[in-house]
Amino acid sequence: MTLNRQGRSFFRVRLSVFFFTIILGCEAKAVDFIKDIEPIFQAHCIDCHGPDEQESQFRLDRLAALISGGNSGEPAVVPGKPGESFLLKLILHEESGMEMPPDDSLSDSEIASIKAWIAGGAKTPESYGPEKTDIELSHWSFQPVKRSQGSTIDRFIRDKLVANGLTLSPTAERRVLVRRLYLVMLGIPPTPEQVEAFATDESDDAWQNLVERVLASPHCGERWATYWLDLVRFGETHGYEMNRERPTAWQYRDWVIESLNDDKPYDEFVRQQIAGDALGANVATGFLVAGPVDQVKGSDPKLRQIQRMNELDDMINTTGTAFLGLTTGCARCHNHKFDPISQRDYYSMQAVFAGVQHGDRALPPTPETAKRIASLDEEISELTNRLKKFIIGDESKPRPAVNAKRNEEVFEERDARFIRFTIRKTTGGEGCLDELEIYSNGLNVALASSGSKAISSGDFVHPKHKLMHINDGRHGNDHSWIVDSSSGDWVQIELAEPTVIDRIVWSRDRSGKYTDRLPIEYRIDSAMEADNWELLTSSADRQTFTGKESASPKYQFEKFPSAEAQQGRVWQNRLQAALEEKRQLEKSTLVYAGTFVQPGPTHRLYRGEPDAKREQVAPNAIEVFTSLNLATNAPERDRRLALANWIASKDNPLTARVIVNRLWQFHFGTGIVDTPSDFGLNGSSPSHPELLDWLASELMDHNWSLKHIHRLILNSDTWRQSNRPNEDAIRVDATSRLLWRFPPRRLEAEAIRDSILAVTDALDLEAAGGPGFSPFEVELENVRHYHAKQAFGPADWRRMIYMTKVRQEREQVFGAFDCPDASMVVAKRSRSTTPLQALNLLNSRFVMQQADLFAKRLENESDTLSHQITRAWRLCFQRKPTDEELADSVSFIEQEGVQQFTRAMLNANEFVFIP
Repeated sequence: MTLNRQGRSFFRVRLSVFFFTIILGCEAKAVDFIKDIEPIFQAHCIDCHGPDEQESQFRLDRLAALISGGNSGEPAVVPGKPGESFLLKLILHEESGMEMPPDDSLSDSEIASIKAWIAGGAKTPESYGPEKTDIELSHWSFQPVKRSQGSTIDRFIRDKLVANGLTLSPTAERRVLVRRLYLVMLGIPPTPEQVEAFATDESDDAWQNLVERVLASPHCGERWATYWLDLVRFGETHGYEMNRERPTAWQYRDWVIESLNDDKPYDEFVRQQIAGDALGANVATGFLVAGPVDQVKGSDPKLRQIQRMNELDDMINTTGTAFLGLTTGCARCHNHKFDPISQRDYYSMQAVFAGVQHGDRALPPTPETAKRIASLDEEISELTNRLKKFIIGDESKPRPAVNAKRNEEVFEERDARFIRFTIRKTTGGEGCLDELEIYSNGLNVALASSGSKAISSGDFVHPKHKLMHINDGRHGNDHSWIVDSSSGDWVQIELAEPTVIDRIVWSRDRSGKYTDRLPIEYRIDSAMEADNWELLTSSADRQTFTGKESASPKYQFEKFPSAEAQQGRVWQNRLQAALEEKRQLEKSTLVYAGTFVQPGPTHRLYRGEPDAKREQVAPNAIEVFTSLNLATNAPERDRRLALANWIASKDNPLTARVIVNRLWQFHFGTGIVDTPSDFGLNGSSPSHPELLDWLASELMDHNWSLKHIHRLILNSDTWRQSNRPNEDAIRVDATSRLLWRFPPRRLEAEAIRDSILAVTDALDLEAAGGPGFSPFEVELENVRHYHAKQAFGPADWRRMIYMTKVRQEREQVFGAFDCPDASMVVAKRSRSTTPLQALNLLNSRFVMQQADLFAKRLENESDTLSHQITRAWRLCFQRKPTDEELADSVSFIEQEGVQQFTRAMLNANEFVFIP
């Protein structure tokens, strides 16, 4: 919109009058002015809306609104600071498209008066209120959880049904219940023997006992972990253009499965994923970096800043949606349009995660592993000494020359607090190191995440090579440091505390791609007190670097007596075996769970632009709910731990509600709140609010046990209802939202695939955990290309949760069944019906192969055709065929064969639906 000439004149005059009246204290005139000018401001989007105004009205008659600003997050007036006052920028026409007044200007004297008023403290009449007003958290999800006493799930459901003229349906048949239980809780059907055991169990607690057995099954965690991995955007490739692999990311998946199977208290489950490195659960922080990351960093500094902002936005948004059910990411560029989340809150949360970097992290070895590595070090040192006399060449320098990939310095144990690596000479240019590792009892104590600090004599200025990379736990040229001089300068690690060290490992580029800038003459010193250095080791006892890197010296045994030469060969073989065993042990301690460095200052960014910095913010949560009370320079780990403790607190009104709603959703297909990741003002209201709060209370009162909530749901009459339709009820509630019956629904892709493998007897339930199997043939170019696998064998017949999750690619058969891309947070999968789904189940090589295996199973387990058909129906549907179904099956097999019959059974609607 634009003002006409009369409107612009009115705008200018009234604005001038307003500021002069408040400057002079003429409150009555100021209030009159507000009544006139407010509609014009509002009509022209003058962005000074008060945070307490849900209608986003412009309120210059409230001091809090003036100071806090509006949707942009910019303070309209900063008392004493005209240059930081957004209103003045608008009056000066410094913000394109937001000029006040549009297409016109105030006079210089009017602007000078307003500027002087702001510089003098922006005094306003008393009735304009305080500088800050409390925001009323009246929305239902922001209120404390209230428990209804003496209640049950069924009472809440029945009360709502009665109010709508409905009743619960009768209890489902036993064979239906046991099939439903196994499919919902385990994602695979029960065996005919398991069905018969329950169907014939006449004890009063038969159902409760079956529920307990299912909850105790290790396959329960496998089933429910799928939902969590969807929610936290877990993938095992990086995504974006290159989409390369994350070979160690699977450990987070296994941690989730194990946590769910162990019924880890949900509050601990939350804390560990945000700050597991401080809580003895290092793998759990895989949650923070489970999302995609762009490996191709732009050459433009602003582009790199944006890429980094996107990485942090992914962490902030996933944390907000997964745990709190709030769309925190909406506040990146402006105050949240619906919820009480300011732009300042967003950047305060960014400060919490600002030290989190994508990458592998070295895990502390287990005591057994550390002991074994120490033993191998001793053996390697002894064998190396024994073999010295067999080395070809200059025996005064028995150690091999340095190499770019990995150099190990072993020495007698030494107490140290400071370690300095001094570079004397390189292969050319300023020296470069991609990591400096200092070991104590097999543990790398140099890591910044362990509290160690790095300094240097000077750093080469480059956007990629930074001092922080010297001890961030990541390897390769992209994570390296370069000194700013070609000779004589150093890098130094200060350990968190005095430590006994016995080994140092360093490299130029662990990938071996780059060999320039390699230090070939160096010394390493240690000290308990700064500047009181003692030599640890140096290049003096190494062979001369020739450019031909050698990982080990060359031995010659022929010139020695036969027995002595034979002993030398035995020692050499054992040395190689020990080195390989040690390499594997060290490699096994890596996990894609992020690395942590102490971040610099975090600023609020105007409109989310990296180069539009505003005030510095301290690490914090959402201000209207709590304050973490952290300083701007708080230690990195303390930031995440403080946020984790608030999220997992019983005083947080959101966390328990959000997770019990998710459990309810996966039991019944729809949550009590059908916007499971938006509990804010723009989300849906709960269908049964008292039930939601009762379940949240039950969770917290029972040590945050998720299995307790499962148990309550599974033992309810509501869950055990028949799924049969009722015409009268359908007219009232066609979607079964009020749960007058159990809502039937199609299985997810994973459960369909696993069920096929289960009934064909191909499913390997023992192959649990560890690196996954791939559904693709991978073309290993710089940019990865994924081609659908054409042949399948026993290695592929594990549960689908153990299939490597490749971003931007779908598994060729079951990906069509609404499998989400792992680049996105998915709280609720869509349920589509497409021709491709039917074609994949009917004609794919995988299903054809499994149909053949199913036919062979039936032939092996049953003597007659009638028995084979009955066995197939029991395996697929957990029931016997009717006489008509049996006759039709016989006729079909006689015409088409057993293999086509099994193929049809695996394609039946009844097979892929939860009854």
